[in-house]
Amino acid sequence: MTDIHPQIPALRTLQRQDRRLTSLERKLGGIPARISGLDSDLQKLEQMLAAEREKLNETRNFQTRQENQLHEEEDQIRNSKAKLGAIKTARELNAQQRELETTRRMVATRTGEISKLQEAFTKTEQQIAKMEAHLSELRTAAEAEKGRLAEEQKQLDESIGKARKLRVKSVQGIDKEILANYERIRKRLGGLAFVPAHGERCTACKMMIPHILYMRLLKGKEILGCESCGRLLYWSGHFPEDHEKFEPKVPEDMPRPPDF
Repeated sequence: MTDIHPQIPALRTLQRQDRRLTSLERKLGGIPARISGLDSDLQKLEQMLAAEREKLNETRNFQTRQENQLHEEEDQIRNSKAKLGAIKTARELNAQQRELETTRRMVATRTGEISKLQEAFTKTEQQIAKMEAHLSELRTAAEAEKGRLAEEQKQLDESIGKARKLRVKSVQGIDKEILANYERIRKRLGGLAFVPAHGERCTACKMMIPHILYMRLLKGKEILGCESCGRLLYWSGHFPEDHEKFEPKVPEDMPRPPDF
């Protein structure tokens, strides 16, 4: 790194710290939503399970009513058969036989319906058993994930605390006017206020930088602003890490120019 204005590396360090701090705070802020998502998934499955149980209860009640009706119809058949011996006229006999046949058809139909209800009842019971097992697994997994998130939250709180203390030390070495300008830009532009210029472009907004302004950045004696986005700039070449990051990568298999 060449002999540059001391505020440039100080401000670059602060920007890197702020980006890390913002990332940590964003992760911490996302934990409640992740916990809420776990609770929401559990609640949805519990509601589905409750609906299936209600469906099973309704099926059971309907089946009971059908079975009671079947018993009444079977009693009616027995009573009709008992009356056949006491009938004296052909007309009464025909009427009783028609009634008996009608009741038998009703019994046959209702028996088939009860059989279908029993099949549906069994399938619903099996479905409920699967849902209960899945719910149990989900609860166990959710509790484990909540425990992990609680530990992650604790670690993030500690990291944020350390990062904020480090930031307090970092700003002490920065000119108050420059720092105030940096803070205004950072607040206005989503946290990114001090960025490298590379290849005569601002690496944040990607717009071209006037050549004269870029030449002044190369000297590293002053902190200038991007005319397009307003961010503060420094030349990437002052820091090899930044320069390599924005320098185009040459593919290894690209043929080399011939030597003459």
